[in-house]
Amino acid sequence: MSRDPYIILGVERGVSEDELYRAYRNERVKYESQRFEPGDVGAEACAKLEEIDNAYDEIKEDIRLKDREAEERYNRQTTEENLEKADAAMKANNVDEAQKLLDDCTTRTAKWHYIQSAVFYRKGWIADALKQLEIACNMEPSNDKYRQAREAMEKHVKANTTARENSFYENGTRQERTYADSASRVTTNRGCSACDACYGLMCADCCCECLGGDLISCC
Repeated sequence: MSRDPYIILGVERGVSEDELYRAYRNERVKYESQRFEPGDVGAEACAKLEEIDNAYDEIKEDIRLKDREAEERYNRQTTEENLEKADAAMKANNVDEAQKLLDDCTTRTAKWHYIQSAVFYRKGWIADALKQLEIACNMEPSNDKYRQAREAMEKHVKANTTARENSFYENGTRQERTYADSASRVTTNRGCSACDACYGLMCADCCCECLGGDLISCC
């Protein structure tokens, strides 16, 4: 059974990295000179040094893990406070202040995307607002508030835009006007070319001549 790394280095739980390093160096110096001794003395010193190194690495990782957890807790708390303030700013119709608070959040939760949707909606960016609601719903599928807001916005968009004006309701692309190619009679999307125009003028001139007129006097 491996020994407690804190006991090996003689430090308390909650030790700082600086305190840990000093304890680590103090323990190593006891055995560094003995590791080159022959026989059991050198072998035991090497084993102790390995135990000290492993204990140091384990405690250092433990410290860093606790630091990360503390930072995440702080970020979550700060984000929640900012979101509450952003929500209040939106109710006071202070959109710019709400956006600033959202930008200061380090964590983007479903609630963050929900409030960001409201900001975009107030600015008239309906497609972006709908996208933020979709993200919020994907992050919290069981949240009825987000789902109902998304459905209401989808109905609003559909009622106020045509299929051709809103790609959310029309996956196809706009169809360009087509013209019949006079040579092949195959419909293309290239429009009316110079050759098509000349051909049309020649046909018109022929019709005029049959009726006694002359559209193009040179031919």
